[in-house]
Amino acid sequence: MVDEEAPVGPPKTTGVAEPELVPAQDSATTVLEQIGMWILGLFIGLGTRFANFGRWISRGFRKLYRFFRNPGQSLFRFVRGLRASAETMRREMDLLSWIQLSGILIIFGVFLIAPLVAVVWGTFVTEDGFSFEILRTIFSNPAYMPQWLPSNFNIIRPSPATGIVEIWGMDLGIILNSVYMAVFVTMISVLLGTSFAFLIARYEFPGKGALRTLLLFPMLSTPFIGAIGIKWFLGGNGFLNNLAAAFFEIFGLTWTRIEFHGIAAIIVVQGLSLFSLVYLNAYSSFMGIDPSLEEQAENLGATGFKLFRSVTLPLAMPGIQAGAILTFILSIEDLGTPIVYSEDPQAQNVLAYQVFDSINAEAGGVNPIGPAIGLILLAFALTGFLAIRKYAALRSYASASKGGQWNPRTRHLSTRGWILMYIVVIPVLFFALIPQISVIYLSFAQYRSSALFPPLTLDHYAILGNLNIQGALVRTVLYAGVATIGTVLLGVSAAYIISRRNIPGKTALDLLVTSPIALPGIVIATGYFTLFYNTPIFPQRFPMTLIIMSFLVRKFPFTVRAAYAGLQQTPVALEEAAQNVGASKNRTFASIVMPLIGVSVLAGALLSFVYSVSEVSTSLLLGGANYDQAPLTWWINDTNLGLPPTLGAHPAAALGVLMMVMQMVVIAVTNAILKTRASAMTGI
Repeated sequence: MVDEEAPVGPPKTTGVAEPELVPAQDSATTVLEQIGMWILGLFIGLGTRFANFGRWISRGFRKLYRFFRNPGQSLFRFVRGLRASAETMRREMDLLSWIQLSGILIIFGVFLIAPLVAVVWGTFVTEDGFSFEILRTIFSNPAYMPQWLPSNFNIIRPSPATGIVEIWGMDLGIILNSVYMAVFVTMISVLLGTSFAFLIARYEFPGKGALRTLLLFPMLSTPFIGAIGIKWFLGGNGFLNNLAAAFFEIFGLTWTRIEFHGIAAIIVVQGLSLFSLVYLNAYSSFMGIDPSLEEQAENLGATGFKLFRSVTLPLAMPGIQAGAILTFILSIEDLGTPIVYSEDPQAQNVLAYQVFDSINAEAGGVNPIGPAIGLILLAFALTGFLAIRKYAALRSYASASKGGQWNPRTRHLSTRGWILMYIVVIPVLFFALIPQISVIYLSFAQYRSSALFPPLTLDHYAILGNLNIQGALVRTVLYAGVATIGTVLLGVSAAYIISRRNIPGKTALDLLVTSPIALPGIVIATGYFTLFYNTPIFPQRFPMTLIIMSFLVRKFPFTVRAAYAGLQQTPVALEEAAQNVGASKNRTFASIVMPLIGVSVLAGALLSFVYSVSEVSTSLLLGGANYDQAPLTWWINDTNLGLPPTLGAHPAAALGVLMMVMQMVVIAVTNAILKTRASAMTGI
């Protein structure tokens, strides 16, 4: 999130002219080589993170080996540590803290850990006992593993019947399709997000405020909504192809129409929708760099691109890598985009869609292969999340706030410079905003045609008068509202315990309450069907309770991070002073802590609410059990699959605009509240 009031201007100096941050003298070839080396270094850094995670796993196995080798000594150490932990808990915890901790553990144990355990159990335990048979079936199935046939690499496919050149992805099997798709999406997101973040953080130019606001727009819709618009906007007879054809016709030339299909289409949609995650994290990192570090490097002779490559970029790399890994996770678990493009068989060959396809939501049936695929998807997501945790945990706020506040280093672009900058940025920004532009345009277009500007109409917004849609909207707000109340109560409790209680297992609690942002919703929903279907928690055709609990658990990190940020900026001395004059811990929490962090909690609650409203995977699966209790996201998908003119892509886009407006209002309010604490939006 961008701080509209962040101080700008050069740091205080002793009269020495400020060196140029970015030179204009580097040759194009040298710059491209350096950019290529930078991207290579980024992925080498990610590889190092995964290697460190592997070593951490190895240490755990060695500890387990030592336990079985000498269980007596290990047991003695365990008991001694347990007694010390019990004494610490007795000293640190009061009645309110115990109630808070118990509530968190119960909710997360029942509605997060237990469903995930059910997925693992369903993978390895069958009627015949423990078995790897399902996994063996998957890895021996040609559909899941690469066949390396020439036809699998047929990316460009001209269509003689339509004259359209179709761009497809490589078909390397369901597992590798998901991986390489997420890698390409991450590369696009890193390139766009880091470039925009550095531009906004380091330069002053006319229109910077407007550009900074526009860069928040990609967060206004999920890939599910954006995919509907992009599919039409970039289609063979879509706006861009029609525009190019009209331009070429002026010069008497013929434009060859291009259309994206399958995995290539998914990469385009996700890349344009998710780059803002990298932008927010990278911007926060660039703004948090101590200017004195760059000044010292300049004194040693590092200037221009060398300064950026050797000092600025490495200092910002934790935020960039955190955004990159989170983008990878969200890409690999995205369900909405493959559903929109599911008419292309290749788009179905990804892990998330296969899990979705394995569940008959209305009947509550789960194909045994579904949990196994979900387990593979979960392994990818957890690996990425644990890599993030190495350098971007909740306690990152504490390190960012130490050492005082400084003015970021900025450079004013000349008139020629900012004109050239806009010549490059405007086309890039236009493509980055295609998901939002296309949804808005599609909602007003009367019909699809080869005309550059089809007739416009408001008729598609008549869908808002549909009683089913109105009921879904009311239910969605109700579900999200109830879930948000729960996230506030539990989120503040979790943040307070992590921030103010020095107890054993605090790191594990931190990991538990922030992990849902990276756990695939489709896997959690699979666990709900496996564990709870036809029980008092999830009676047949009554998914409402679990929809609310899925919203609460999955959007929990937004509130807990915002609350934790507020606590980190609240001096503990204020609480100690209240207790010294006789206030109990409970009264101190209610009368001192809560008023001081109330604004941060409100911002986090608003984010939890807006992302609950736009939740896709659990809404589609759980809502499918009974459409009369389904939230708005389920109805948008159902509307898109219906027949025009009452239903179809145009009315679905109108519903997408409604959701975007709701998101924009909440994000604008949250942006004004949280200001520079941008990483709270991503929940990393």
